[in-house]
Amino acid sequence: MIAQIILTLGLSVCLFYIISLGKSLPIVRFGLFLVVLTGYAFIWFPEMTNVFANLVGIGRGADLIIYLWILMSLFLILKLHIKLREQSEALTTLARHLALGQERTEQQAENSK
Repeated sequence: MIAQIILTLGLSVCLFYIISLGKSLPIVRFGLFLVVLTGYAFIWFPEMTNVFANLVGIGRGADLIIYLWILMSLFLILKLHIKLREQSEALTTLARHLALGQERTEQQAENSK
């Protein structure tokens, strides 16, 4: 019972964060909201995980949750990797433009002398 309360509080913090996002990314917010609601159901009715696990051919509900957690983690890692790569490329492009702009300014200063 104590674990259920602690997990519920943790999900409630996540839910508060999702609500605080405002109107940004409504599809993502809705998806996260559904994940939190599913989490509440699995916390307070753990036998539901066994039912879903048996439907998809997995023996235990705990195994199903672990497999889903692994898939979600891999997806998020891939998404973060892509985002970091895009930002790195954008930073490189910005540095090139700044370097070339500074070089042009120096050349113009020398030509005006």
